[in-house]
This record gives sequence, structure tokens and C-alpha cells, in this order.
Amino acid sequence: MSRRADNDNGPRLIGRKEAAAYCGITPTCFSMWVASHKMPPSIPGTRKWDKHAIDAKLDEISGLGANDNKTEDGLLGWRRRRDARKAQRANED
Repeated sequence: MSRRADNDNGPRLIGRKEAAAYCGITPTCFSMWVASHKMPPSIPGTRKWDKHAIDAKLDEISGLGANDNKTEDGLLGWRRRRDARKAQRANED
């Protein structure tokens, strides 16, 4: 779930100072957040961060992650439906 503007024509990959500014924090604070895994690491072999990865981490730590839509994964959904069928059959007997 991305919070970025659709009309953002800036580069997707940004340096540490730009990433910090994007998050509204200082570069030093951004580095500490990266070290503590609050922010994603830079792309391997570069000193650049992906804005989408930053957005995803911000959504995650803000409680706005992709799991908010309450969808079940395949196995859990199957088990829930199976248990409901078993309970219905038990009530019919």
C-alpha cells in the first residue's frame, strides 16, 4: 500500500539524504533506523534506497501493512471452511 503521490515524477531510487528528507527525519536518524531495521537497507551494491520499499516499511510500522485487508491465505481459509462444514454436519445429525 503506497502513500506516494501518483504525480511524483522524481527518481524512484534516492540517496540517504533524500531518503531521510522523504521520511521527514535527519540523515543520522535515517541511518539509525536502517541499522535497527525500521527502514529497509540500501539496494545491494548501491547507496540508493527504493521509495517503494521505504513506503512499505512506513506502512508496516504505522500499522497500515498489506495484512489490514483481513484476507485469509489459502490454507487458513480452507481450514475455516472445512471446520464450518464439519460443524454443520454435526448439527444435522
